[in-house]
Amino acid sequence: MVGFTPPDAIVNRVLIVEDDRDEADFLRDYLQRQGMTVDVARDGGQAHASFSMHLPDLVLLDVMLPNVSGFEVCEQLKRINDTVPVMFLTAVDMDDARDLARRVGADEYMTKPYDPDELLSTIHQVSNTVWSRVHQESDSGVEGEKIRFECGECGKRLRVSSAHRGRTLNCPRCGQSVIVPRHV
Repeated sequence: MVGFTPPDAIVNRVLIVEDDRDEADFLRDYLQRQGMTVDVARDGGQAHASFSMHLPDLVLLDVMLPNVSGFEVCEQLKRINDTVPVMFLTAVDMDDARDLARRVGADEYMTKPYDPDELLSTIHQVSNTVWSRVHQESDSGVEGEKIRFECGECGKRLRVSSAHRGRTLNCPRCGQSVIVPRHV
């Protein structure tokens, strides 16, 4: 589709995973004033239960939680449904933490203190980015979409990101070099 602009992702329900009661209450009240339904979980177990019962449109997640880290919670939630954006909102401002957040599937990492309006803007931006990634994975040739083709040597069916168009990759079955087609 030429000129297609995806609609803005709508964020109706947010799950806040935060053990600091004052912070959770502030976030809940602020987001509710923005017209969102908000569920609050104080630990990983509550987060998992809430996520399973009322699938949110976005998760705001702290790193430091009782009994389990936010990184573990993120990884578990992404295993259940990787189309729900997970955004860390934490006082932990370390490159290692940011890297680990990316590795466990986080879609954004924001540090405290924060500007509430910037938080709201980031929530919408992250939701739109994830929505676009999820809904535009097809064979239309748009960047970020998947290309399907076969290895010429062994016939294995391969699927790679369109970012690999024209590149040479090795087939995982036979090891033969294959060129990712520019057009499928």
